[in-house]
Amino acid sequence: MDREALQKPSLALSDIWVRVVRWRWIIVSCLLVGWAIGTGLGFLLPTRYRSETVILIEQQKVPEHFVEPNVTTDLQQRLQNISQRILSRTRLLKLIDKFNLYNAHAGHFDPELLVEKLRKDIEIELIRTDGRRDDLSAFKVSYSAPGPQLARDVTSELTSFFIDEDLRTRQQLSEDTTSFLSSQLEEARRSLAEQEQRLREFRGKYLGELPEQLQGNLQILGALQAQLQAATDSLTQAEQKGLYLRSQISQNQLSSRSGGVAVAMDGMTLDQQLELLESQLREASGRYTPMHPDILRLKAQIARLEAQKAVAPQDSKDKTVAAASSDTITKSAPQEDSVPNEWRAELTANAFEITNQKAKVRRLEEQIGQYQGRLNLTPALEQQAAAVTRDYEQSRTYYDSLLAKKLQSEMATNLEKRREGEQFVVIDPPQLPQRPYTPKRLALALGGLGGGLALGLVIVVLLEVVVAPRIYREPELAEFSRAGFCLSIPTLATNQELHRKTRFRILEVFAGAAACVIVPVVTLVAYYKG
Repeated sequence: MDREALQKPSLALSDIWVRVVRWRWIIVSCLLVGWAIGTGLGFLLPTRYRSETVILIEQQKVPEHFVEPNVTTDLQQRLQNISQRILSRTRLLKLIDKFNLYNAHAGHFDPELLVEKLRKDIEIELIRTDGRRDDLSAFKVSYSAPGPQLARDVTSELTSFFIDEDLRTRQQLSEDTTSFLSSQLEEARRSLAEQEQRLREFRGKYLGELPEQLQGNLQILGALQAQLQAATDSLTQAEQKGLYLRSQISQNQLSSRSGGVAVAMDGMTLDQQLELLESQLREASGRYTPMHPDILRLKAQIARLEAQKAVAPQDSKDKTVAAASSDTITKSAPQEDSVPNEWRAELTANAFEITNQKAKVRRLEEQIGQYQGRLNLTPALEQQAAAVTRDYEQSRTYYDSLLAKKLQSEMATNLEKRREGEQFVVIDPPQLPQRPYTPKRLALALGGLGGGLALGLVIVVLLEVVVAPRIYREPELAEFSRAGFCLSIPTLATNQELHRKTRFRILEVFAGAAACVIVPVVTLVAYYKG
């Protein structure tokens, strides 16, 4: 054997195969034992069937920009709350009693243990939209039971629980929201009524003095001032006209006396008499010399009237004076007869007009003072009006907002009652399971095969490396002994040993064939049974 042969690794692939063949019975035995254990467990463990359903979370049928939902709780949180109510002790005990789960009618189990076992058999799996972890689109509800029919029935019952509880919960939340908004709206209505009453009282109390009436008051004040000016002008014109009429009458009287001067002063006040006499004096002065008897008489009458005016009582100034002196009365009668009736009527009308204009002026002055007082109160009332109006507007805005929300909530509640809002819809109803969910017999059988093979290989490695290491081939011996060459002596077996070896080989063939048939057949049976 050359040097290159001695340089090969200690355990080549052929060396490993020799050892596997050497300990083949241990490996095969472990393999069969592992398979038998896995297959046996598959048939010995209790069979359970699992039925599941997929429930879609369907959005409301009416677009949200038309009817905004009034149930805004998080969908996942709401689903958890529904799950807690469905998995409550009371509801699960009713479910156990209805389907006689876990032989509950036998009365040998604690109700709490039955509830916990049922909770473990129920699974709820959330299904989210791809790429959006927070967007829940559907969820699965499943239940495992010893029989397929029971699994489907209980799953159907759980599905009904979820759908009914969701409808009831959403409708209750919607009605509670609408009821709350109704109560708040009623309070807002009462507050608004109080503010309206307060505003009415304020407007009624300060009617005509409100800040919003400022422009109107200014316009009215301007119009009144214009009317006052016009009335004052009319009064001035009337007074001038009266003086003119008296002057004309006086001239007529003077001309009727053939150059004499007479004064008709019946029914005239002292001031009017003085004005008349002074006008006659001015007129006579233009005609006569200062020493003319008429001028002297007029000056004497004016002096007497001024003296009488100085000593007369204040309240007698507006009364009619019959005569200033006996000289005035002396020539009045024939003079009055000389005044035309139309002048006398015109003078009376003029006196009436003057009285009316004076009354109108006083009335306009009073009204102007009233409106000026209103304008002076405007700044103070403006602050009060701002406070009252602000409270009213706030109450009005709050009421309108609540009213809109209540109407929106009522529409959303009607949608929930008509089952047109967001709801759970079964898209995959519970099916009757055809294969058991557990145990996985094929997986147990294959797992037993794998475990037995691994155990056999571990045992072989321990035997070859730790317990009794051996040399089976010439290269191993040459490498171990560091000899240049080695000689192999063939086995010299007797006939008896050859017959025994042949029978053993035949037994191995039959055993291997039986194992190759039994293992696949039993594994296939386990596969078709679940």
